[in-house]
Amino acid sequence: MKAGECSLEVHISVYTLDVPEDGGPINSSYYNANNNLKVITHGWISSDKTEWLQNIRDNYLQTHDYNVITVDWSEIAANPSYVWPALSTRYVGKRVAKLLDSIKKTYNVTGRNMHLIGHSLGAQVMGYAGMFSEQPISRVTGLDPARPLFEFPYMPSSCRLEKSDAEFVDIIHTCGGVYGYRMSHGHADFYPNGGRPAQPGCDGPRPMIQGCSHGKACEYYGESIVANRFTAYPCDSYKNFQEGKCKNGSTKMGDPASPESRGDYYLHTEDSQENEQNDENCN
Repeated sequence: MKAGECSLEVHISVYTLDVPEDGGPINSSYYNANNNLKVITHGWISSDKTEWLQNIRDNYLQTHDYNVITVDWSEIAANPSYVWPALSTRYVGKRVAKLLDSIKKTYNVTGRNMHLIGHSLGAQVMGYAGMFSEQPISRVTGLDPARPLFEFPYMPSSCRLEKSDAEFVDIIHTCGGVYGYRMSHGHADFYPNGGRPAQPGCDGPRPMIQGCSHGKACEYYGESIVANRFTAYPCDSYKNFQEGKCKNGSTKMGDPASPESRGDYYLHTEDSQENEQNDENCN
């Protein structure tokens, strides 16, 4: 299957939009040019119907006056061979960039009103969308961006999500060194519970633990929209953070992250704190 033969749909609320092939105007009576735009997409073997994506969309619509678009590239992402969807993220990102450019032309809005959010391979899609957009994009959020074929083997910055793709790039690491980025590539990189598997609540055989941990970034982000409780601290290592050496300069992880945040940030989620307390009680 050739990239040009694959379809790409986007959904605004429950209304389907087609991406203009020629960069022409968007035809929608539901887009409010006075509201900021959130664009969300999924990763490998997934779709925009996946639960975490629907939760993020619904949390935004229930708590804010935003335009929310979900990008469905499941026709490509469903390929069981990881290599093809991974290589196709560039193509999908270009199509998303065309959509953003059409929105700009139709509603006279700028990239400063646009926030792109993607999980795993979807984070790479959004990085390409920011890179190919005709206008600087305000923010790209990578939810445990896919590592294989992007960070391992190590690819040039033009071939993976990194800080030049938007004015503010924030990354949440939850399966670092396995499915997700191990190193820091954003303006602000957040490492809940150290950023590696196993994340709290992820049990079972190693593949299950790693898959669960990979998805925790989406869960944390969705919760951050409605419960502003993920306080993170700048630190040079998780070890120093655990030893209580980093207690100043806090910021929030997730949706409320400050665009002024720079560097690596660490935190414990409440689940991990409860687990640590339970461990202490068992000693």
